[in-house]
Amino acid sequence: MKTFVWSFIVFMATLALIFAIIFAPSYLNSQQEKRDRSIGCLQYRQMFELSQESHIINPAGKKWVRESMAAQGIMKKYKCTPVEPRIRIN
Repeated sequence: MKTFVWSFIVFMATLALIFAIIFAPSYLNSQQEKRDRSIGCLQYRQMFELSQESHIINPAGKKWVRESMAAQGIMKKYKCTPVEPRIRIN
C-alpha cells in the first residue's frame, strides 16, 4: 500500500511537470499579449516615442530624460514588453 501511494505521488508530480512544460509558455505569452494591448502599455509606447522625438530635437536637453524615465516607470508598472529604440542614446 505504501509503495502504491508513493508511486501515485510520483506519477502525479511527473504529470504536473509535463503539463507545466507544455502549457505554461503559451499561457504566459498570451498573458503578456493581453498586458501589451492594455491602455497602460499604449501610454508607455506613446511616452517612449515622445522621449525619442525630444531627444532628436534636443539631445542635450533634460526633457527627453524626464520623458524616458516616465516611460520606464509606466513600463514597469504595467509590465509591458520593452520597445526597441529607433535611435541610440548614449
